[in-house]
Amino acid sequence: MIPVCSPPINKRLMSRILIIVLMLFVLVFGIFLGTRLDRNGEVLLGKQKKIFEAYSLMKQFYVDEVDGDSLAGAGIQGMAESLDPHTVYLEPEKASYSQTEFDGNFDGIGIEFDVINDTLFVVTPLSGGPSASVGISAGDRIIAIDSVSAVGITSREVLGKLRGKRGTMVRLQVFRPLSGKVLEFLVARGKISTSSIDAAFMIDNRVGYIRLSRFIATTADEFHRALALLKKKGMVRLVLDLRGNPGGFLGQAVEVADEFLPKGQLIVYTKSRKGGAEDERYIASSGGGYEKGDMVVLVDKGSASASEILAGALQDNRRAVVVGELSFGKGLVQRQIPFADGSALRLTVSRYYTPSGRQIQRIYRKGVAGREHYYQDVTTNILPQKLFADPESLLYLKNSDVIVYKTDSLPLVVESLKGGKGEVQMALAALRDAGGIIPDYWATGRSSSSFYQSLYQSGSFDDMARKLLDNPRSSVQRYRTSMERFIAEYPEEAGFETLVVKTCKAKKIAFDQVAFLRDRKYIARAVKLRIAHQLFGTEGQIRFLVQGADPLVKIAATVPVGQP
Repeated sequence: MIPVCSPPINKRLMSRILIIVLMLFVLVFGIFLGTRLDRNGEVLLGKQKKIFEAYSLMKQFYVDEVDGDSLAGAGIQGMAESLDPHTVYLEPEKASYSQTEFDGNFDGIGIEFDVINDTLFVVTPLSGGPSASVGISAGDRIIAIDSVSAVGITSREVLGKLRGKRGTMVRLQVFRPLSGKVLEFLVARGKISTSSIDAAFMIDNRVGYIRLSRFIATTADEFHRALALLKKKGMVRLVLDLRGNPGGFLGQAVEVADEFLPKGQLIVYTKSRKGGAEDERYIASSGGGYEKGDMVVLVDKGSASASEILAGALQDNRRAVVVGELSFGKGLVQRQIPFADGSALRLTVSRYYTPSGRQIQRIYRKGVAGREHYYQDVTTNILPQKLFADPESLLYLKNSDVIVYKTDSLPLVVESLKGGKGEVQMALAALRDAGGIIPDYWATGRSSSSFYQSLYQSGSFDDMARKLLDNPRSSVQRYRTSMERFIAEYPEEAGFETLVVKTCKAKKIAFDQVAFLRDRKYIARAVKLRIAHQLFGTEGQIRFLVQGADPLVKIAATVPVGQP
């Protein structure tokens, strides 16, 4: 029997067969991917394909050359902007800067600075830092950095130029006004530790004060040390100032709250859409540093996120009385997720709730327009005097600087106005949408005259402070070396009205004699505050406010701390 043999296969035909098989495999795999569902039942690749196609079309056909990284970043940013106001895309430089700030240290030259009227001022060189060691002084003007003019520089540009790798050098050209000399300094960048505590001191022999500006990686340790120091000095009442604190790490806020609450008390809990790891309950442990003793927390509309977690935990657990304004109203928790190129997505992953179950996130609309509205000052119409039917019976304090209302009767006001109309009902509706922590004692300050506002908005207070500091004949020169003497003794400068008039003329502001006489002490106080900041830094400014000019601190030192 003659075997039947298969004819030899043509190589070209074999190649075609392989191509067909490969195409069929890709097609089947594509169909599989295109119809694959995520955990929510949504088609994945089908939705992503549109994004890929748009990217490819823009990269290939746009009239100018397109940078792929910028295009991808803009796409991610656009997606983030379609969500809540706190989900954001961070480009590499911003992500790095943000992480450095939250880590609690960075490499730089060690100065506290301010940019006023296009001029870079050294507010104070940080003690023991590189700038202090070479002789840079408070009040110096940095006019050039590495031979490039610093006139007109922005705060962000300052950070970019002065921060850098440890050990690298930066050359500064500095104008020193009292001597009239221009000096050259070569500064080696070094490790600079940042602090979240702006000030911690005793107001008197029984009341301690801590100003907490943010929650970074080192906050709990800083706070523990400050608290221990004040206790050693005899503190029996603590005023914790969270005004202007935008938040930070949730875990650090929890640790600070744990200093005041006994074991087992709930601090905060979070809820996510899917549950699981994002849902957590934070409970106080034993051994807090100040679980007994009077306590008052100060908040304002700049107190947000982690600072609201802390204030809410202490208020709900009846551990502290809250004084100030309605807080910002941020009840969303973000996680920062890095990308390979150094950029990051700060994504909202859960909501947090105070121990009593309050979800304090204020109402927001999604999208770019919604974000713009969200960050506008939506609380200006939510005034306490509009919320109470009988303000006179609910007042706690009224003087020329501040009016303070007790809010413990607010639920009764709401109940009595069910179905009602008018200004109070509208204010209550706005309050509901605004979220935030409602203080136990709600303070509203005196309204400033338009003349005062013009001086403030034009930077006139800084200008007047600088002129006095630069004048060798000014009486302020006698107080440069002692913050305590400056706060206690520095008077209104001789010829102060003339100084204000000249400043108004330079700024093209109409001098209002009547308004000046009415607001004179507030104008003089504002100038003195700027001098304190330029002479003694942030702590000097805060000490001046707390020890002589801040009405809310005075209230916090005396307000009843039992059930409000």
